[in-house]
Amino acid sequence: MIIWILDAESGVKLLYRSFLKTDADEDIVSGFLTAFHHFSMVEFKESLDSIEMGGLRWVYILEEKYNLLFVAADTKHIKTELLLGRLNVIKNAFIKEFDPVWEKKGHTWDGDINVFLPFLNEIEDYYSQWGEVEDLAQVADFFDILGIFQKILIMLRNIIENKMYSKSKSLILNKIEYFCKNFKNHEDFQNKPELKNISFSKESWFNIKDINLIKSDTNLVIKNLKMILTQIVNILREVKGNNSCFKYFSEENIYAYLYNNMKLLKDLNLDTYLLGTFLLL
Repeated sequence: MIIWILDAESGVKLLYRSFLKTDADEDIVSGFLTAFHHFSMVEFKESLDSIEMGGLRWVYILEEKYNLLFVAADTKHIKTELLLGRLNVIKNAFIKEFDPVWEKKGHTWDGDINVFLPFLNEIEDYYSQWGEVEDLAQVADFFDILGIFQKILIMLRNIIENKMYSKSKSLILNKIEYFCKNFKNHEDFQNKPELKNISFSKESWFNIKDINLIKSDTNLVIKNLKMILTQIVNILREVKGNNSCFKYFSEENIYAYLYNNMKLLKDLNLDTYLLGTFLLL
C-alpha cells in the first residue's frame, strides 16, 4: 500500500508512506496525482474515486472542507472497496489530529510540513493492524454494509426535507432527535466506543462515515444501524401513515435501489431485513 496526503490545490505533499517497493519519485507522482484530480474535476465535474494504472489500483478521497486530497495505491488483488475503506480510516484519523493545526494556520496547510511527520507512526500502526486481519473479505463486506445504510439514510433525509410540510418535518425530526438521545444512553452505546461514531443532528442528519472498519464490533454496529433505520421508518409511519410512506419510498427510488442491488443485499444478508422494513411488513 502507498499513501499520499496532499494539499488539493497546490499539490504540496504533506505526507507520503509506501509499504510497496517502487522506483517512482514521490514528489513527481504527487504533482501528477493533483493534476489528474483537477483534470477529472474539469472534464467530468467530479473527482474520480478509483482507477487502475501502472499495474496498481488507485483510490482517491477529496476532503473539500480541509482542501485535502487523500490517495492510496495497492496491487490489483486488493478490492477497491477495501482500499477505500482503509484510506477513509487514515483520512478520518488525520483530520481529527490536525484540525487544530488547520484552524491555527488560518485554514491553510502552508508552512512547516514536518509537523505532520509523527502521523506516519499512526499510519504504520494501522497498516500493521490490517496485516493481521485474516479475512479481508469481511472488512470489505462491512464497508459495503455501511455504504448501503448511508445511502438509505440519505434517501430518508431527502424524503423528510423535500416531501414534508414544515409542521410534519419538525415533528419527525423532533421524534428522531428524542430517539437518538435515548440511544446514547443505551448500555451498548456507553460501553462500545465504535458506536460513538454514529452521530445525529437535525441540521446535518446522521453521520456513520467515521466508523472504524478495523476496530469495530461488526455485528454490534450492524445491529444498532438496523435499530436506527427501523425507528426512522416507524416514525415516518406514525406521522404520515403507511400509504404516504409507500408513495414517498417509491418516489425517492428506495424500492428501485433495493431491487437493483438485490444480489449484493443477499450476499450481505440484508435483503430480508430491508424488504421487510420498507414493505412495512
